[in-house]
Amino acid sequence: MKTKADIRKEILDIRNNLDINEAVNKSSIIIDKLKNTDEYKNSTNIMVYMDFKNEVNTKIFIQEALNEGKNIIIPYTDMKNVEIIPVEIKDFSDLVMCKFGYLEPRKEKIDNPYDVKLIDLVVVPGVVFDKNKNRVGFGKGYYDRLLINRKNSCKAIALAYEFQVLEEVPANEHDIKMDMIITEFNIYK
Repeated sequence: MKTKADIRKEILDIRNNLDINEAVNKSSIIIDKLKNTDEYKNSTNIMVYMDFKNEVNTKIFIQEALNEGKNIIIPYTDMKNVEIIPVEIKDFSDLVMCKFGYLEPRKEKIDNPYDVKLIDLVVVPGVVFDKNKNRVGFGKGYYDRLLINRKNSCKAIALAYEFQVLEEVPANEHDIKMDMIITEFNIYK
């Protein structure tokens, strides 16, 4: 079996070269599927990533969820402490572009983090997944550390393009499995 690093590089190369129109179209299909899940419909407090470098686009989803009255929590990546700080936003003006090129909560918002135990649904990014719902991210364990502290009823749903889901990926004891992976073609439960 290939290493996580080899698989990560291979899939990132494909994702980074994805045609922008194809990414937009596939993202729209994936988001529609997410919004039709009971997990979404039954959630009030939703944590969702801000897309980056051809990840499944979440911006329209976030706006629609806010319009529906959902509480939206965005991750702030604290690189010094290697952790995610959940921050509730009311609209996109609560976000700024970080030095890595994606939107994140304004620094003044992180002083009042959202309680992880109140989150009903976490929409998770990732580089590659497998059909057993294992996830390979960028290798720092940010989401694994966040998800281990969630309440039992909180679901973790990953959004991915179908080419990101392989038969099997290397998984470690500390890797947290997803409850569901949604692609443009399938829902893995």
